[in-house]
Amino acid sequence: MLESMRSHAQGWIAKIILGGIALSFVLWGVGDYFLGGKTEPIATVNGKAIGGAEFYQAYERQLNAYRSMLGKQYSSALMDSLGVKETTLQTLINRRIMLDTAQQLHLAAPASVVLATVHSDPSFQSARGFDVQRYHALTRNMGFSSAQDYENDLRLNIMVDALHKALVDSVHVSETEIRDRFNHDYQQRVLAAVVVDPATQLNKVKVSDEQAKAWYEAHKQNYKSPLRINVNTVEIDPRKLAEDVQVDESEVRKAFEKRKAEFSRPEERKAQHILIKVAENAPEAVRAAARKKIEAAQARIKAGEDFSAVAKAVSEDGTASSGGELGWFKQGSMVTAFDQAVFAMDKGQVSDIVETPFGYHLIRLEDIRPAHEASYDDVKDGIRQDLVKARAAEEAYKLSQDLDEALGMEDSLKAAATSLDLKTINSGLVSRDEALAVPVLSDPEIAAKAFSTLPGQAVEIVETSDGRYVAVEVTERVEPDVLPYAKVARRVLTDARLDAAAKQAAVIADEIRHSTGKSLDELAQQYGQAKYISKPVRSNGQGDNASWLSQALLKQAFSTKAGAWVDQSVHVPQGYAAVRVQQVIAASEAEYNKQKDQIAAEVRKAKGAARFARWMASVRDRYEITTNPKELDRYK
Repeated sequence: MLESMRSHAQGWIAKIILGGIALSFVLWGVGDYFLGGKTEPIATVNGKAIGGAEFYQAYERQLNAYRSMLGKQYSSALMDSLGVKETTLQTLINRRIMLDTAQQLHLAAPASVVLATVHSDPSFQSARGFDVQRYHALTRNMGFSSAQDYENDLRLNIMVDALHKALVDSVHVSETEIRDRFNHDYQQRVLAAVVVDPATQLNKVKVSDEQAKAWYEAHKQNYKSPLRINVNTVEIDPRKLAEDVQVDESEVRKAFEKRKAEFSRPEERKAQHILIKVAENAPEAVRAAARKKIEAAQARIKAGEDFSAVAKAVSEDGTASSGGELGWFKQGSMVTAFDQAVFAMDKGQVSDIVETPFGYHLIRLEDIRPAHEASYDDVKDGIRQDLVKARAAEEAYKLSQDLDEALGMEDSLKAAATSLDLKTINSGLVSRDEALAVPVLSDPEIAAKAFSTLPGQAVEIVETSDGRYVAVEVTERVEPDVLPYAKVARRVLTDARLDAAAKQAAVIADEIRHSTGKSLDELAQQYGQAKYISKPVRSNGQGDNASWLSQALLKQAFSTKAGAWVDQSVHVPQGYAAVRVQQVIAASEAEYNKQKDQIAAEVRKAKGAARFARWMASVRDRYEITTNPKELDRYK
């Protein structure tokens, strides 16, 4: 099977060579090929261009950051949904305006500041401190052609940061603002509610055919057929390729010799200890007192007491409760003095007093596990499986590359697959639910790709988390459409009844809120509904995580006076709640003094961000800004 695939793939080499010029046109664009890369600006700020190169560099840095953060969750579709391209452009425009303003204010970044910033960046540090080679490598990875280009960009960023800092740091935060924020965040309330469950109203509401049809007309968008797609897929599975992979005995033995260290186990020892802590620089009197304690423990053990019992009684280590158990460890795992003592002892022996930087120890060697080296026969089957898996994975990758190249030469996935003797699977028209019955589409990653692809879009080969490569080609897409009433009448009637019951529940909750002269227990009993009482809870929900205490409910309850009803019924997971504030508990002055600085910093940051946003908006109004959406669309 593999040889057949390889022989089909060879024919593409000549085609790719002949297609080299065409490939250049595809990569760089016909216009760029003849015009020397001249393109229109992405945007202008007061007539000064933000060019494609500047945008591309910034955009790639953003995309690379998302790739690193999201890993296999990253996709072009996700980046589009997040608006990364537009956000990058607006950031460049804002940066250009801020640089212009900084220059008008004669702000500058001296070379010494740039150099200090570079040298203090942890990203450029190694064990020896600032690492020049690491610096050059990382700046190249960031997309800069040289370290000097990075430093030029950094100089501008320092100027922009200085302007931003000047605007944000000038914010004043009053004591009243801090106190108000503290009261909002740290005040607690006890809330009580009667929650009307809509299910209790279902048997009390009636929905006629006319009402059901009216509901359908008002909510047609809820009764659509599912999206359906017709998909061709080609799956390259290394597990199937592994069935044809042969590994010679000589390769297995060679791998064994190379990996011998993996299969050997050094000697390990199991010990327990007693520790009396004392710092290395402790006064002599303190050291003498610690020494006296460990000597007393030693005397008890020599007198015949059980080591574990003495450890539990006197050891100052975290292992005391387990009798000083340290478990198994290799030589070199402990501090030098401790390590040397353990590996010089016989099984069952108790050491003399051992001094380490942690203090004084007594050690008992419980057991010895001799070094062990696995034989070739012990591990050869596992090594063979590893080699087969690795070779199959390599073959799968090569085939995926061959398929990718073939797709550039053929007009369909089926034709490209046929040229490589690969099988194409057609799903037929399927919805997301129906796709679960199609093995390749039952993979959520592949299904997500397929259902977000339009017919005619370039075929993309997806590498799955289990090492497969799947090419996806959507040939047909049937968009959702409103279903006729006759097909959804039962669903409509159920939904209309549920809605009527929910509305009735809200009405009853409002009746409860307007009741006077009755306790919550009496109201709950009168209406046959559940009563809830919270623990003391803060506005962020801290203190009680009960599901009925939704953020919407807390927001309203914390703007209501003690003893009063919240001024409207609140929808919660259990139904519609009539909520009363039972008690307001003020936060203590001690807590205020503890949190004051942190709250002041948070308020300052929020006010600073708001001030900067206002300033940025007002300054942008004084600049003539143009953007070029057509040029922006060239960047994928």
